[in-house]
Amino acid sequence: MSIDLTVDAHVHSNFSDGRDHPATNVAVALGRGLKMIGLVDHVRADTTWLPEFSSTVRRLNLRSPIHVTCGVEAKLLDTTGRLDLPGSLREIDSIVAADHQVPIGSQTYVPASVARMISDKQLKPADVIENILEATAAAAERYDNVLIAHLFSVLPKCGLTELMVSENQITALGRRLASAGGRVEISERWACPSAHTAKLLRAAGVELVASTDSHRADTIGRYCHVADVAGSLALV
Repeated sequence: MSIDLTVDAHVHSNFSDGRDHPATNVAVALGRGLKMIGLVDHVRADTTWLPEFSSTVRRLNLRSPIHVTCGVEAKLLDTTGRLDLPGSLREIDSIVAADHQVPIGSQTYVPASVARMISDKQLKPADVIENILEATAAAAERYDNVLIAHLFSVLPKCGLTELMVSENQITALGRRLASAGGRVEISERWACPSAHTAKLLRAAGVELVASTDSHRADTIGRYCHVADVAGSLALV
């Protein structure tokens, strides 16, 4: 089960905080020889433009010789896996679950606050990691067609590192994700997860997906970290 580098599963447009129109993104993906592009934009519970976005993506998929999918990216809200999503997800192919903030129990905290709480001994690093792992797995179990975005990217913002997550924890996460059908992206933008983590996830049965998390069309399908991880996995 290799990582397909002709896929870019996570590309933003000017429907949220990307620079370019979805049509521009598709044209660039086609020009770079990609076979699939996932058009994904940030949403919240109060997002109103989702029907227009999904209609735009559907039209592009019908007209394009490559496969174009429609996704939404939403942040984790708590350790039950709840995501900041609109009520209706009609015609959405995938939900991209992101650790933009840190879920601790029933609340979320910005990473800077978590770093302060760790420094002040109000939180233990191990508890922060455990809460992130639980929320991540629970999101895949709660919703269909979940892609986990930039796994562990929030840890350095809290003064922690991916190396602090044990192999047993990664394997346990992988088993829950695989059982739920959740996929994990290897993110070019955030250079995570590492090749070591990717190997453990793949061994647990998780499908790994290439993505740039591009916010500009000129970075679509351009891989360094992702290619390195793919190469490492090919040697196993």
